[in-house]
Amino acid sequence: MEKTLMVTRKKVAGQVEVNDGQLAEIQTVGIEGDEKNLLLDRIQIHREDSDDTPQEFCHRFPKGLWLDILTITEITAWPTEGTR
Repeated sequence: MEKTLMVTRKKVAGQVEVNDGQLAEIQTVGIEGDEKNLLLDRIQIHREDSDDTPQEFCHRFPKGLWLDILTITEITAWPTEGTR
């Protein structure tokens, strides 16, 4: 059985750099603590995860739009070799 060891939450900001109607690519930037003002990961959001048409998705996430983003990371231990 897997066991959750830790759950962390982090607030970042992000700017939409590309949106082709199917996916938008966002450059994230740290806004808190040691990561403040640092460029972080690029993330992608996919239209298929919404009910938007391609046109609606482009309108909702236009290039240049700044976003507030909350990331949640769940750390889970894998079972030991004999119990997998």
